[in-house]
Amino acid sequence: MTNRDMDAPPLNEDELNEIYNWVDTIPLSRPKRHIGRDFADGVLMAEIVQHYIPRIVDIHNYSLAHSVQQKQYNWNTLNTKVFRKMGFQITQKDIDAVISVVPEAVERILKVVQVKISMYLDNKEQNQIHQQEKSVEVQQNQNKVSNKQAPNNKSNEKDLIIQDQKETIEILELKIQKLEQLVKLKDSKIQQLMQKLQQAGIK
Repeated sequence: MTNRDMDAPPLNEDELNEIYNWVDTIPLSRPKRHIGRDFADGVLMAEIVQHYIPRIVDIHNYSLAHSVQQKQYNWNTLNTKVFRKMGFQITQKDIDAVISVVPEAVERILKVVQVKISMYLDNKEQNQIHQQEKSVEVQQNQNKVSNKQAPNNKSNEKDLIIQDQKETIEILELKIQKLEQLVKLKDSKIQQLMQKLQQAGIK
């Protein structure tokens, strides 16, 4: 017996009735006549788990069985491929009891499976909530980063505008310098012409 293997505990009358009522709410591939014999080959047990947790059960792995060997195969497959994923395994003693249709053997297994299904779904829901919370947290962090970057972007835009204005001013200053040089050159030429006119006696 491994750490995960567990003996299915005995049930009182109320618990037995609860299990019968629970099984009646689940659609199964064949009608329930005698619960011990109905579940002896493990197929209906696989269908119950598939009803609640379809992704961990490949129902094609389980076929209607009359031989003890095939029944053992079905239950061992359930135990190793399905129950293990749900966090438990039943003992070989309990498997043998179910196959041999020992009174209340399958009811005890059904009770364990019912509890484990509930725990599995609760954990899955909690994980989904946790993932949603993480997604919200990540989104909030991204928003914070975006908000921090927004002023930086505005600052960068201002820097670009200032740089453009500086370049424009420099270009204008160069043009002014050239114009001033032209004005000085014209003034110089005008001055020279006036001197020549004065020398020629023309005022």
